[in-house]
Amino acid sequence: MDKPKILVVDDDPICSSLLLSVLGDDYHVITINSGIHAIELASSLQPHCIFLDIMMPEKNGYQVLKDLKSNDLTNVIPVIIISGLNEGSDENLALRLGAQDYIFKPINPDDVYNKLKTHLK
Repeated sequence: MDKPKILVVDDDPICSSLLLSVLGDDYHVITINSGIHAIELASSLQPHCIFLDIMMPEKNGYQVLKDLKSNDLTNVIPVIIISGLNEGSDENLALRLGAQDYIFKPINPDDVYNKLKTHLK
């Protein structure tokens, strides 16, 4: 049986590596560091879930999230935001734009794993 595909979109290599180490045994994790390429890759890859950072150069996570949710090929893919922005207004905006969940950095590996399992059901 193939492992579920998880797309990680984060320009922080430490966070991407941590997610890969937390999820890599049970999931096929693909990491990219650019929001610009996230829509195209998500459309072709059709991941089971996307972890998305907010603060990225060129195209931030809010813009990527809007694009994902307005695209017929990606609008049903669960998106979990992972961000250092820890204001309630940031979380509320992400959820209003269609994110399924919001995880604050620094991430707790157990929290990441459990939230992913919940959203894949």
